Amino acid sequence: MKKTLMTLAAALLTAMPAWADEIKIAVGCPPVPACADWVYAEDLAASLRAGGLEAAVFTGGSLGKDPEIVDQLSQGLLQFGLTNFVMISEVDKNVLGFLAPYMFDDMEHFFRATQDTESDLMNGIRASMEGQGIRIAALTGLGGTMGIFNAKRPITSVADLKGLRLRAIDSSQIELFKQWGVQGVVVDMPEFAGAVQQGIVDGYVNPPVVALIFRHTEFLTHYTDIGAGTPFRSALMSADWYAGLDDATRAIVDAAVAKANADNRAWTAVAAKNEIEGLKKSGVMVSVLDAAALEDFKTRSQAAWDVLMPAGSVAAFRELAAATRQ
Repeated sequence: MKKTLMTLAAALLTAMPAWADEIKIAVGCPPVPACADWVYAEDLAASLRAGGLEAAVFTGGSLGKDPEIVDQLSQGLLQFGLTNFVMISEVDKNVLGFLAPYMFDDMEHFFRATQDTESDLMNGIRASMEGQGIRIAALTGLGGTMGIFNAKRPITSVADLKGLRLRAIDSSQIELFKQWGVQGVVVDMPEFAGAVQQGIVDGYVNPPVVALIFRHTEFLTHYTDIGAGTPFRSALMSADWYAGLDDATRAIVDAAVAKANADNRAWTAVAAKNEIEGLKKSGVMVSVLDAAALEDFKTRSQAAWDVLMPAGSVAAFRELAAATRQ
């Protein structure tokens, strides 16, 4: 009898659909409206629940840092995770072309290239991640394009950067800064505020939302909107988990992802419009470039493209950008 019950229990467990357990969505930031990752995760969870599935959002890095999230996704231990794009670039450097300054005109141009158009570039990146057990749900927007923050003076031309030191993400960004005629220093983000206070760096290149979320506006008193790059994050899912879904459940997941992507696209446009006013309200002086100064930044930045992404992919990105430009 005992053996029969055990056999029956095993059969029931085997028959349970892959989605019977709660779908977990990991987010690194706290649950704040300015964080695109959290907004995306909540939108996704709401759609999954509307489709009859169980879903929960885990914020503040409670399920681990980005590398740990990716490891759990690859093993099928976690279903969704919102991470830095660096997690993709460690597998396929071609993704960096989507961030290259002035490759795409604005975030809507970026979305047309990554969501509306089938391209060998995106398909290749997706295939690379699939090989690691990761499925890309989307490259997500987080607000407006990149600008220059600093704690010293207004920047309205490349010449105004002379004497400043900017925080660099890595050595490739230092090469970009060299084209601008400014010194770069690699500093991890957690150490950035201290580095400014110690005079190691004077600012950084980031979208406005970064300074607002981390309250760097308390000491970064100047911002210049130079539109130098389309910042994005990544919404990732477990490839093994997704492959194991039955057709009906997969359709619910696909629909939820599609809605979250559309919502993020609309949210990004609104956020981009509101961020500049947010900076001004925080006491930040906002500067703009005239046409000649902007063209100077574009020309210098394009000279660094073959360093900022695999040199062999520059032509393909130029072609994709041209094909999706309006």
